[in-house]
Formats: sequence, structure tokens, C-alpha cells
Amino acid sequence: MKILKGLITVLLLNATFTHAQYTSPIAGGVDVGVGLGSNSWAPSITYHEEIGSQKLPWLRLGVGLRAWGYYAGRTNLYTKRMAGIEDYLEYRNVSVNGVSFLAGVNISFWKLDFGVNTDLLGITYGTRRHGFYEKDTPATGTGGPNYNQWLASKPTLLNALPLALRKNTGQSEAFVRFKAGRKLGVKLGYTYGRVTYTTKKVDGFNVYLDNSQRHVSRVYGLPYAALAFAVGN
Repeated sequence: MKILKGLITVLLLNATFTHAQYTSPIAGGVDVGVGLGSNSWAPSITYHEEIGSQKLPWLRLGVGLRAWGYYAGRTNLYTKRMAGIEDYLEYRNVSVNGVSFLAGVNISFWKLDFGVNTDLLGITYGTRRHGFYEKDTPATGTGGPNYNQWLASKPTLLNALPLALRKNTGQSEAFVRFKAGRKLGVKLGYTYGRVTYTTKKVDGFNVYLDNSQRHVSRVYGLPYAALAFAVGN
């Protein structure tokens, strides 16, 4: 009986040790920062959590939420190029706000985290804007009735994988985070984003540009800096 009890004790201790060895610690934080360009800026607040394994302590996978905005002056948003034609709407300014669910990966070294993240799903909203549809060719395409007019449009509402799918809006980042202290750090990086507008219906009918297109977009890039606050380990 003593041998049996001893064996059970050894097995329980081994199971506990094995579980502790492969437990994946979770760390989280909040980054508050802004991307800046000559004609645009993009503030954001990102909450993130990363999980790692003791077998690969330098590699961490993460998820998070990002509340963000993008504001720019004079901007051209373009349609998808089809049959050699790429139309655009010219805006005096654009503005988009969003909340996104993101995923990312970090590689840790010393006090540095090197990482990337990207929006997976998101909701965006913004003021309706009018874009000028400048077109000097004969009015033979589907957008003919709208040539050289100001067309009402608004940001897309529901979005997925914005950098891969051009009819969507959202952001991605490449960054390095320096842990200056246990709870405070500095994050530097580059924000990649896409902003997409859709022409609004008039009297219940779609408003088209040539090639029956209604979406116009552009990809932007901005250098980014933030304060990074740790909220748990």
C-alpha cells in the first residue's frame, strides 16, 4: 500500500510539474499613440494580450482591440483598375473612425518586442463626404451621368482583412516596443492602413463610376509612436 501511495504521489508531482512547464503565461498592455504624416494623422488606443510558451519564450501570439481614427486633407481615393481604367474621387478631406479586433505576433529579445499586427474584423464610421468625379472622356461608361460632379459617399461600415480586401477599411502595424520599466515602455513603428468610401444611393438607386464600381480606396503608411503601458503578466 505504501508503494502504491508513493507511486501516486510521484505521478501527481510529475503531472503538476509538466503542467507548470507548459503553462503559457499571458501578458497584456495598452498602447496610446499616433501616426503622423505631412497631410494626415492617425491616433489609436490598442489593448493587447499575448500568450507564450516556456518552450519558445521569445515567441508570443496575441489578440487585441484597437480604437482608431484616420484624418487627412486633400485625398484621392481610387477604384479598382479594370480594362485599363482606374477612376478616382477627389476629396477636400477624409475622416474615418473605427473599432477593430486584431491578431499579431511578437518576438522578444532583452527589453525589446518586435511585432506585427493586423485588423481581422472591424466597424468603421465617419462623416459623409463629397468627392469630385473628374472625367474628361466622352460619357460612354456606367459612370457617364456622374462625370465632373460632386458625389456623396461614406466610409464602409463592416470590414474584414482590410489590407487584403480593397473594399474594406482598417489598419495594420509593424513595430518595436522598448520596455523602459516594469509598467511603462515606448513603442515605435509604422502604421499601414486602408480607407474606403462607398458612393451613396440617390432616390434608392446606386450611384456608379465607370465599370459599375461604387468603392474607392487607398492604402496609406504613417510613422507611429506611442506610450506602452503594461497591465498584467
